[in-house]
Amino acid sequence: MKATAIDIREYFEPLLELRPWKAKLGYGSFLTFEFGRRVKKYEFVHGEWHLWIYLASWVLYHGKRKLADSDSDRKVISVAVRRLEDVALSDVKFDLENSKTTFVFDDFRLIVAPPDFVEELDDDDDYWLLYMPENRLLTAGPGGVKVGRSDTVS
Repeated sequence: MKATAIDIREYFEPLLELRPWKAKLGYGSFLTFEFGRRVKKYEFVHGEWHLWIYLASWVLYHGKRKLADSDSDRKVISVAVRRLEDVALSDVKFDLENSKTTFVFDDFRLIVAPPDFVEELDDDDDYWLLYMPENRLLTAGPGGVKVGRSDTVS
């Protein structure tokens, strides 16, 4: 099932006004955000809501000031992204035409766009993934926005 730009926000509704209890840089320029109660799955602890910025180019702004992007130094990224642990997710905007998602954390904006470092993507490549309770999964990628199920959290 594909979601539209209008209904994507409904999936994030339970997260609005929540602060991520962990926001961090992962491998490469991947970012992860943990929301809700802590859940242990295998040897990892995630939030019951786990947002993973995956195969994407992204930019993080505070107001009009650019703090970091997916090509920034890892230390700069780590410090900038951790600042999001202090503020609540206040909105999510999806631009269907350009496949861009803006995650708004009060005065911060994380803009996630298709990667500029990959020549060809297929429909299974995801820009971001939102793991939700009851093994539900929301993804955005070249194939559009999809809602499905997942038995594992990466």
